[in-house]
Amino acid sequence: MPVVFSFVMNVWEVIMARKSAVAPVILLGLGKVGRALVNLVIAGRDQLEERRGIMIRLLGVADSTGAFVNPDGLTDPELGYILSSKSEGGTISELPGSLSLGEITAVLRPGTIVVDATASETTSPMLIAALANGCGVVLANKRPLVLPWEEAKVFYTHPCAGYEATVGAGLPVISTLRALLDTGDRITAIDGLVSGTLGYLLSEVEDGTPYSVALSRAHASGYTEPDPRDDLSGMDVARKGVILARTAGWPLELDDLPVTPLYPPELAALPVQEFMRAAARLDEEYARKAAQARSEGKALRYLVRVSPTGGEVGLTAVDQGSALARLHGAENAVVIKSEFYREIPLSVCGPGAGPRVTASGVLKDITEIAIELRKEKG
Repeated sequence: MPVVFSFVMNVWEVIMARKSAVAPVILLGLGKVGRALVNLVIAGRDQLEERRGIMIRLLGVADSTGAFVNPDGLTDPELGYILSSKSEGGTISELPGSLSLGEITAVLRPGTIVVDATASETTSPMLIAALANGCGVVLANKRPLVLPWEEAKVFYTHPCAGYEATVGAGLPVISTLRALLDTGDRITAIDGLVSGTLGYLLSEVEDGTPYSVALSRAHASGYTEPDPRDDLSGMDVARKGVILARTAGWPLELDDLPVTPLYPPELAALPVQEFMRAAARLDEEYARKAAQARSEGKALRYLVRVSPTGGEVGLTAVDQGSALARLHGAENAVVIKSEFYREIPLSVCGPGAGPRVTASGVLKDITEIAIELRKEKG
């Protein structure tokens, strides 16, 4: 009996070895999310191969200045060296052996997965070409997804394109919407609190902290962009709204979502430090709004709301008993109304910010697309 068991185990090991497949990956962008992704890949490589039969091999990484490539796969020491340099403020072009950005295409072959972890508006042509040539594409970058619909459509319809991390970081928002559609459900409306930064800011205001003080704390802690108006403008929330709408089957454009920022137009052109000082002018206004909402049994939230006919982005008072009101700090939530979830909407809630959870969403897409590419290869 032990001999038979041993024989069976040996055969199983051979089968599993044959099932394992290399997933070659090129990573564009080595900011916080890109670096977190590299660390996740290194730390979870063996577990991923054991569970899913996928061995991720990073062939190249790039920032805006250059690329570092090893056609056989970058070694852990090479990756550690690159990450250390980037964490200290260096660039890839400064590293010995770095290449120009154009040269990264030398390792781009069918079956490669290109990950866009940049914030660039110029990566779309390369990503579209990669899909056309048998590659996979994973986006943490929202900008290609909100280009005019005819240009962006391929990212929503191609079976080897994924963008889970663009809304809600690692939360299963996109996959939930797709699963509803796959089961024949019809989505009718989506509400989302999809900015951890603005969620934190309004939670602080709700707890009695002056608007300007809460903003200064968020800025000092690195929760906001270097210019907080990039968050307060609401445009990033609008991009996420367009992504949600298009995933639900509504080809909306950014212009279809009017946006109301969390600061007045007269503060838009000030230098950052002047803006931070001028934010104190808004303390009384936001304290009054929070008190008014509280007196009505509501809570202030900065939401995106989309439906088949359009949407809006701005400050909204929501009922205290709703899923959106129960959020605190940087938590995100997306509330989905559909034919199946008409009376009680479906909510996806949880931590919606941070490099590590965002990178986990990227890694999920890489894994699923690697499996899809393996099926196509046969």
